[in-house]
Amino acid sequence: MRVRLKSRPSTGGRVADQGEKANRPANPVEISVFDTRVAEHGAQFGLWRDSIGVLFDIEAGEDAGRFGYCARLDSAMAGEAMVTRVRAGAQTFARSSLRAYRDGIEGVMFQVFTHGHVRRSDEAAPVADEGALVGFDLTRDMETINTGFDLVSIIFPREALESRLGDVADLHLGAIGPDCGLSRLTAEFLVSLQRSLPMMDTGEAEAASNAAADLIAECYRGQNRRSGSPDSHRIAVVTRAKAFVRARIGAGEPVDVPTLARALDCSRATLYRAFEPIGGVAAYIRSERLRACLSDMARLARGDMALTLGELAMRRGFESDAQFSRAFKAEFGMTPSDAKRALAANTGAGGISLAGGADRRYELWLRAIGAA
Repeated sequence: MRVRLKSRPSTGGRVADQGEKANRPANPVEISVFDTRVAEHGAQFGLWRDSIGVLFDIEAGEDAGRFGYCARLDSAMAGEAMVTRVRAGAQTFARSSLRAYRDGIEGVMFQVFTHGHVRRSDEAAPVADEGALVGFDLTRDMETINTGFDLVSIIFPREALESRLGDVADLHLGAIGPDCGLSRLTAEFLVSLQRSLPMMDTGEAEAASNAAADLIAECYRGQNRRSGSPDSHRIAVVTRAKAFVRARIGAGEPVDVPTLARALDCSRATLYRAFEPIGGVAAYIRSERLRACLSDMARLARGDMALTLGELAMRRGFESDAQFSRAFKAEFGMTPSDAKRALAANTGAGGISLAGGADRRYELWLRAIGAA
């Protein structure tokens, strides 16, 4: 039997009274409900994998397709952010830098688990348990494993968090537990926000999502402050340095350690010490140049640029094709030529179809956030 769900919450079979009608917002928030139960058992996991493929590559247990797979997303746009409650079974989520440049989704996501937890695929300890706030930079590599879970997720355009916090890369897979008072408050706020959105108008929802962004940013600022004075100074240096490097590379201008030291009015030794725990300042600059190359290659694949890979590499400061190829493969696990072909390929993941009764509008909203 097929179960078809309405895109707005029902009144539980009751006829709404005049008071309820009066309290309904004039310009209500649009709600999308995606539920795999619209499909037969054998097709449920395939429907889930195809839909969530707009953002992640997933794997689940071998019996997922055989016995059916229940997954549900209740999503709404709140200003520029998308708020979703997700309930699903255990699975692995993967996303890569290459995927981010291919699909153009470069947002920042935060989750609160009300049931279950998430861990890195190569670690046994959870990254985040129930009640913790955990962040994801959707331009960074990740492979995580979720138990069966119920969570609330909010996804912002990248600039919404960068304008409040500066660099967001260090948020990736960074969790703040409920033992922190502000984090607990923020987690409870996000859960309450998701539940309350159907009763809000669009202006109220936008104001609430802005409040959520402010709370989240303050949570991570507070974590940096609590980490201690010496490390807080190091984090401040690294944050300023990263912003300068990205701006220079984005503008197509050369950048090296001496240039960076002069711009920050600090010594090279200070930069080396600040970046030492995260692999070194020269390695960071090289990584950002390679990520810029990957972005250029995505434009090549779309036909927006007309350069050879060698010309592209020279523009980004690599002295030879061989140097570029070695560095690129070390960073992304494939050659530049392979990456260009992969970016040009039509993978079929994340194709949007509203057939069969599945409400998949949230996929369109997610793409809009990435393009914002």
